[in-house]
Amino acid sequence: MTTKTQRGFAVRCLHCGQEECVRLDVHNLDTFTCSSCDTEFSADDVRAEIDRWARLLAWLDTAPDAA
Repeated sequence: MTTKTQRGFAVRCLHCGQEECVRLDVHNLDTFTCSSCDTEFSADDVRAEIDRWARLLAWLDTAPDAA
């Protein structure tokens, strides 16, 4: 029986949306680079995006049903 080992993280670029193309330089752990669009973004950019989604999800948890 063989098992498949996951390599990397299945994340999308914050700018172009391409999947599984984000690289991290081990010499600079705060900067990500997309191999598809060559855009660089920081860990703080990712945190800000997560925060925006978290606020929306929190609102959805308290929103009345539209039905």
